[in-house]
Amino acid sequence: SSRKDDENPWSSSDEEDDDDDDEVEVDDDDDDLFYSICSYSHHNPSTSPKFDTLALALEHDVSAYGFDFLSNLVSSTNEDGFFEGAIKLVNKCRQFAKDKEEDAMEAMKLGKELNEFLKSHRVNDEDDMAYYKPVLEDDAMLMCIDEIQELKRKNEKGTQDVSASLDKADELDVSKTDSETVKRLQSQIALLEEKLARAKTICIASLANDDESMSDDSCSDEEKPNKKKNSKKKSPDNDSYYFNSYSNTSIHETMLRDTIRTAAYENAILSNSESLFQGKIVLDIGCGTGVLSLFCAKAGAKKVIAVDNSDIIHQAKEIIKLNGYEHVVTCVRGKMETLIEENGLPLSNGETVDIIVSEWMGYALFFETMLPSVMAARDAIMTPVTGSMFPNVSKIFIEGASSKRLSYWDNVHSLNMAPMKERMVSELTADAWVEVVDDEDIVTNRVKVVEHDLNTCKDEELDFEAPFELRLRDGKSSDDAVEVHQLVVSFDIDFAVPKTTVVSFSTGCQSTPTHWKQTVLWFDPMHNCPLLRSDDIMRGTFRMKRNAKNHRSIDMAVIWETGRIGEDGSWVRSMDGVLRRSLIA
Repeated sequence: SSRKDDENPWSSSDEEDDDDDDEVEVDDDDDDLFYSICSYSHHNPSTSPKFDTLALALEHDVSAYGFDFLSNLVSSTNEDGFFEGAIKLVNKCRQFAKDKEEDAMEAMKLGKELNEFLKSHRVNDEDDMAYYKPVLEDDAMLMCIDEIQELKRKNEKGTQDVSASLDKADELDVSKTDSETVKRLQSQIALLEEKLARAKTICIASLANDDESMSDDSCSDEEKPNKKKNSKKKSPDNDSYYFNSYSNTSIHETMLRDTIRTAAYENAILSNSESLFQGKIVLDIGCGTGVLSLFCAKAGAKKVIAVDNSDIIHQAKEIIKLNGYEHVVTCVRGKMETLIEENGLPLSNGETVDIIVSEWMGYALFFETMLPSVMAARDAIMTPVTGSMFPNVSKIFIEGASSKRLSYWDNVHSLNMAPMKERMVSELTADAWVEVVDDEDIVTNRVKVVEHDLNTCKDEELDFEAPFELRLRDGKSSDDAVEVHQLVVSFDIDFAVPKTTVVSFSTGCQSTPTHWKQTVLWFDPMHNCPLLRSDDIMRGTFRMKRNAKNHRSIDMAVIWETGRIGEDGSWVRSMDGVLRRSLIA
């Protein structure tokens, strides 16, 4: 089969809210409105009833047409199958309603025929691949697949969250003589230990009053944020979890021991002492132990404001005094947006900051999403024209990798344990993974999917959708097909202010590993894994978006296809599929 190059077979979202712009033209008036399946008029769209919520639109189909969309979906626990199935079901139903519109049949008859049609044309048929293409342009239903899944889950009265408790214990049975497997397990254990450290911090924080975390004897009067009286004990929200997690010493030790990260900041700041920092006012957001503030003070800044919203700020203040820079660096505890709103920063009327320094990056760049707070400070108090974020450029890349993890089960101490493969695949494909991927396992080129100018980008641009093309890298081409088991996400950071010494670092597989490692999205190697030969291309759309329920988590989705350019210049497709993975905070 073939598909023209200008066709976009996927227009969907992983969240409950609207899709912003995402480089797709939409009618702003209809961003949050839904059309039901059966009542939409393709000939006269303006006459179609609009519904404020997805649930109301689906209920209208049930009550007025006797058509229950949710009952025709696969089980909500079938994660990847549900996503693809829902997309195709929406488009199949809309195409049927469109084809029947000229018949002007009675409502209940239309619903009955649609039910019968779906029973005789199951969504997983081979010819259903055409239904990846939207029938209704900017269809809000396609932008809310997660919400559809939640409604389906409620209908099934299911209480189990299939992505919340993956059983990884069985992997500990892997032979310790397998160096590759041991290496990967050690990486996963380190990540789990980091998460456990954060969880312990939150358990302690949840037992304390909000006022208790703000020690009066640790800050001067001008440094204390405004505190509300009679604050009540409550469970941490997403922001509380995030800030309290940075009270744990091990997190700061991990970051400081990451010499690629810390040395890049040190080199970028000190090598640009004269061109950027001497005599300037610097704001360090998320200062942690104060290491970046101290670099800025050593570079000659006349004033450095070190901000952090965790109690590590007390140690930062002591460290700064111990190193003799307390006359330059002022420590302030609080959330950036609140400090700006309440004039809680030590800035005179009309005074602005010349440089904003921050190490805001998370896994896959945007995990934990600290950047919006840094951008809020940029827009509110950074000197216009001459001021700059530092670093000032970020880029996200993807590349394909192959793995030997499944083949391990073919011979475990001379025993065939192949049945373990299916179990492992179900775990690997449930969520995104954070691990170090060896450059030797990379089989495609590394391509940039998005770049942000941190001095000018807007908050809505942090959620993005971008096309990509991957080919087998040099030395990997073969007459035999190469399996692509993983899509590997990494990022590069540039300190590249004009007329300064440029410093950069990369978290790609070709560079020295950092504490960010790489973020891995597993394809399903047993059922639908991309295959590439010498002249093949894997192309598609990569999407990253903040999670609707927790903005510090990120959802990633990829629609992909493999194929090649035919002799007549047309695209000849070999395989295709959709994957969806998340990093949960």
